[in-house]
Amino acid sequence: MNQNYIDQLFLTSIHGLCNVAWEWPKGWDTLRKRHFLKNCLEFAEYREMYEECAIIRDVQKELDSEP
Repeated sequence: MNQNYIDQLFLTSIHGLCNVAWEWPKGWDTLRKRHFLKNCLEFAEYREMYEECAIIRDVQKELDSEP
């Protein structure tokens, strides 16, 4: 079995963003959230994980629409 566990962990984490029960870590301000999403998007684009790129962009849009 030839798996990349970093990729598997990343995919599981990104798909978790779609879960209704998912929450940001306490203490993370908007700047930290944006930085995290930017880094995730860069990684997903580099690894050609286009479905995950769409999920990340959706979360970025939700973050932008928050008051």
